[in-house]
Amino acid sequence: MMTHVSHVLPAFALATALLAGCSGRSASPPADGIETGAADSAAAARDSIARASEPHILQISNVMIGKRLGEGNRVAEPTFQFAPADTVYVSVSTKGPPESSTLAAKWLSQKGKVIDSTSKTLEAKGSQISEFHVAPPKGWPEGVYLVTIYGNGDSMAAKTFQVKK
Repeated sequence: MMTHVSHVLPAFALATALLAGCSGRSASPPADGIETGAADSAAAARDSIARASEPHILQISNVMIGKRLGEGNRVAEPTFQFAPADTVYVSVSTKGPPESSTLAAKWLSQKGKVIDSTSKTLEAKGSQISEFHVAPPKGWPEGVYLVTIYGNGDSMAAKTFQVKK
């Protein structure tokens, strides 16, 4: 009888320990950084939604990247893959503002070198679509690139694309 108890007792202790671990409680409190990061993300999302409803702020509603433009400055052939001889187009849909704004595009190589930087003044109220494009004279070297869209000097959107043979 004693032999049977000695085999059951360790198994019972293991099962009790496993159940205690599955109780849904954490043995240690979550790290402050995780909770703070989640709270910061939630606050940023609320601020972004609040800004989007403000009529005096330029809003970007869509950014497309591709090889060709169609009607109304819309990208007609969307892609993130380009050949060295391709022209890369970015189509930016904006809403607002009631007064003049500046929309800009900055194109960077994978090493952070500025390939091109262009800006446009938006005068019209309401929605509009603007386009930016780049085709380096000697073609694109193979690699990954980044285009960042700025509204009145603030970074508002970014797209990465790749050039390969």
